[in-house]
Amino acid sequence: MGSFIILGIGTVLTVLFLTLLFKGAAYDDLIEPLDSDAFPMKFLYSAGFALQNTKLLRLRGKLGARLRDSASLYYGKKFGEFYARAVWAQALSFVLASLALMFLVAGFFSGDNCMFFALVGVALAVLAAYYFLTYSDGELKKRRAACEGELPNAISKLALLVNSGATLHEAWKMVAFGKEGVIYELMRRSCEAMENGRAEIDSLYDFGVWSNSPDVKKFTSALIQSIERGGGELPIFLANQSGELWSQHRQRLLQKGEQAASALLMPIALMFVGVMLIVIASALQSFSL
Repeated sequence: MGSFIILGIGTVLTVLFLTLLFKGAAYDDLIEPLDSDAFPMKFLYSAGFALQNTKLLRLRGKLGARLRDSASLYYGKKFGEFYARAVWAQALSFVLASLALMFLVAGFFSGDNCMFFALVGVALAVLAAYYFLTYSDGELKKRRAACEGELPNAISKLALLVNSGATLHEAWKMVAFGKEGVIYELMRRSCEAMENGRAEIDSLYDFGVWSNSPDVKKFTSALIQSIERGGGELPIFLANQSGELWSQHRQRLLQKGEQAASALLMPIALMFVGVMLIVIASALQSFSL
């Protein structure tokens, strides 16, 4: 009897999912440009976009605010709302698809097997929702770490160019387009903003925000203050910042080395215990002989 109920639920969920896919076809043009790495199986997202039109599953509250903030930081403020909705549609689509598929499969079994597959469906739905709703946060952490690792080198180049006579705008552009990397990509984005008419100070501020790094934000704030004071001491300021950032970078590497050494203590201790057990076992065996 339980398997028939599970099969019925799976059938209803499958029909609902297919209906939503059909109703959400109007969003296909919006879904097509999404990156396939961050948005796998995006052909399913039509169902999620259609579900968002219902009052119950509309993107709002604390979750909506968090997704919009993360999307604005990661993809840019201009596209924050769209990508927040895309992530929400992604999560809804995978949750519904997981439940529909696994409940259908579970319905063809009986007893413990039926409940097992049903629980697997629920677990997959929960894991899918958690993974997709936290994906942007994880990518922002990776971006922050990458920016902090590349910042000293980028500022050293910037200081060298400014001390050689280039203006800040020229030096910034040369550094941005001179190498590949996360921080250079963000610098290029700020260059594009300047070329589109955004003020230099505002573009530098946006660069700090996009990085999601306290170190980068601290540098851009100090740089903006130097510019507002007239920029006469800009070469000295950049040289000092370069030295300070390299010092911080070395300290950070030393801390990571200490953490790595601490993490190795447990495996080494386990290996030592294992070796001692083997030695003791061999000794006991020789005595018994």
